[in-house]
Amino acid sequence: MSHLRITDVETILLSYRYQGNEAWKWSGGKTLQRNAVLVRISTNADIQGIGEIGESAYLPRAVERIVEDQFKPMLVREDPFDVERLWQKMYVRSIHCGRKGVIIPIISGLDIALWDIMGKCLGKPVYELLGGMYRDKVRVYASAGMARPIDEIVKEAQGFVAQGFTAVKIRIGTNLRDDVKVVKAVRKGVGDEIDLMVDAGQAYVDFPWDYNAALSIAKRLEDYDLYWLEEPCVPDDIEGYVRLTSSVDLPIAGGENEYTKFGFKDLIVNRAVDILQPDVTRAGGISECKKIAAIAAAFHMQCAPHIFGSGASLMANMHFIASTPNILIMEYDCTLNPLRDNLLAKPLKLKNGYVYVPKDVLGLGVNLSDEMIHKYTFKPGDAVHKGEFRPTV
Repeated sequence: MSHLRITDVETILLSYRYQGNEAWKWSGGKTLQRNAVLVRISTNADIQGIGEIGESAYLPRAVERIVEDQFKPMLVREDPFDVERLWQKMYVRSIHCGRKGVIIPIISGLDIALWDIMGKCLGKPVYELLGGMYRDKVRVYASAGMARPIDEIVKEAQGFVAQGFTAVKIRIGTNLRDDVKVVKAVRKGVGDEIDLMVDAGQAYVDFPWDYNAALSIAKRLEDYDLYWLEEPCVPDDIEGYVRLTSSVDLPIAGGENEYTKFGFKDLIVNRAVDILQPDVTRAGGISECKKIAAIAAAFHMQCAPHIFGSGASLMANMHFIASTPNILIMEYDCTLNPLRDNLLAKPLKLKNGYVYVPKDVLGLGVNLSDEMIHKYTFKPGDAVHKGEFRPTV
């Protein structure tokens, strides 16, 4: 592959507008539309790689322009196998406008696409290039439990258990007065043998909890044997995380809104959280998340990657998970999302609370067809609608 060269870099914007009662609410607002910003890297061997630029769904047109103007010139005519050098090139040449925010997710998507190319060129799944298959199946948790009447949340959680899930995550963070009631009802509804995660999503609310509020609710949730309490503080409140984690008797998870090994170093060295949640579409790609996981392993910490995007996000994170020892569990988004399901080259096998790592895929195992692009062509519109700008307690 010594003469393999990148010939083009393009972004592909997709969206699915929820119809009728399909839209759902959470601490960040009401999700009206699922967007995905994919990147496709082409080569002179007619091999293409697909990646996803995580959470760029909020700024799809801006991301499209940045990729075209800034990152495409960095990659065209380069060898896609030079993934470490290209990652460093993209990172260093965007430090003046990047380091976090939207730039690192862009680098993430491009890095993922490079790994996809390498896998396809070599006729192997990406996890084989990352050290091989550490595990052939991954325990998953059903990720849903959006804001609505308590009895509906309980019924949904019980449905996941009936499907074979052994772990379920619900959302809180919209109203402190109701949050404990929801957790209590779900714990009673699913029983004591099911692992229950609770996501406060305080990175997405207009008025996030301060330390005292987070401590108060975390103390009250200690009675419900939680697998973890997720994102009870805003991402930049490292001190708040440190104080909270050391003050409560339940695991604290965070990191879905952190970037690169440098950002995760602060979470790890300070023991700010118990469980790290890097997302390969946000934190710097597959290349960077392997490094993040290695640093975490040196501190005897485990990762539970955040996964809530399209099929490209699901598969990229799965290859990272399959090849990495210190992975605790995998998020399995159970909300309606055709951009996830219809991008998979083959449906994933889910059985008894585990998803099986596909062994017969090339690259990531993502299939982006012209039909898919046409059917889900991006339509401008608010992805999330927020209510009145005021705190809720």
